[in-house]
Amino acid sequence: MNKSAAILFAALLSMGASARAAEVDFDGVKGFSLESIEEMIADQEDKGHKPPPPQHHPVNPPGHNNNTPGHNNHHNPPPPPPSHNNHPKPPTPHYPPVPPPYHPPSPPPPQYHFGGYERSCQTLTFTSQSPLSVTREMTMREFGEECQSFYNGGYSYGGHGYCRPVSNYHSRKVTVNIGPRRLESWETERLEVCMEAPKRVTVDTAGMLYHYTVDTKNDEGFLGFNRRTTVTMTPHAKKPSQPDSKELSVAFAGTTSQGAVLMINDNRADYFRGERITITAEGMRIPGNVDNMPVQDLLDSFAKFEITRTFDVSRAYELRLMDAPRPGKYMVTLKFYRSGPLSSGATASTMEMIEIR
Repeated sequence: MNKSAAILFAALLSMGASARAAEVDFDGVKGFSLESIEEMIADQEDKGHKPPPPQHHPVNPPGHNNNTPGHNNHHNPPPPPPSHNNHPKPPTPHYPPVPPPYHPPSPPPPQYHFGGYERSCQTLTFTSQSPLSVTREMTMREFGEECQSFYNGGYSYGGHGYCRPVSNYHSRKVTVNIGPRRLESWETERLEVCMEAPKRVTVDTAGMLYHYTVDTKNDEGFLGFNRRTTVTMTPHAKKPSQPDSKELSVAFAGTTSQGAVLMINDNRADYFRGERITITAEGMRIPGNVDNMPVQDLLDSFAKFEITRTFDVSRAYELRLMDAPRPGKYMVTLKFYRSGPLSSGATASTMEMIEIR
């Protein structure tokens, strides 16, 4: 290729590249001809300029793959070799979004239904030797039921709920203070102290020998601890005395020149002196050997007697039973009551076994 042709070819390439860069349509250029090109080449030669070197395309322009074997292309590496597995890769599954976990409302707390209190009582005894102040720890039971429901906010946990019995316990110390009064050596007072409710303590003085004025004070302590109730009892007039079966006893049973006699001792004569006492003696003979005894003889052996006498109170009383009592063992019941300012008039009794020879 001669020099003119080379310059012509280079000029064409340069103009083509410039036209592409400027997005010029060669078909729309007016007055463009071969003569004008030759003139341009001549003009370049006259100026001593060399045509620009031809423009080279990039090694691998975008969109072009150079798959020449052995060609090392750092910009576009060759694709990986085809897989031997001809099955198409399954599409990635698309799952719906997982909703947040549902937390049902908690069941309502159990409800307590009060049932009542179980009355708790203690009996305190006082003698002439007892202290005038006594303290006892008392506990009572409160009963009811605890019910659990399975419905809350429209949500059901299944079933209709259930109830179970429950117990609560209430305790407090009870102190009883009694004013000074006189008790005989054989006398005993009995005071029933009852816890009716956690803050209510009552006393029953029916078994006390004096009339009393009762004053009750509660102390709930600090934050419910050390709860106490103090009962103060002030004595007044003494009540009429109730007879005791131990007051009379049989001292002698036998026969004298005047017949069968029972001698009765009064163990409380000194206290009740000045009053009167009425005594009734009922006796029945107990046969000794009833084996092979004829029926009539058995009936005749059950001899009975009964005698009633009234005396001024003294240390001994004599009761005549019968003129000629049959020898043997007798079961004797003594009934008595006293009349006077110290006595209530109530009846007491005692039973003893005697033998008449």
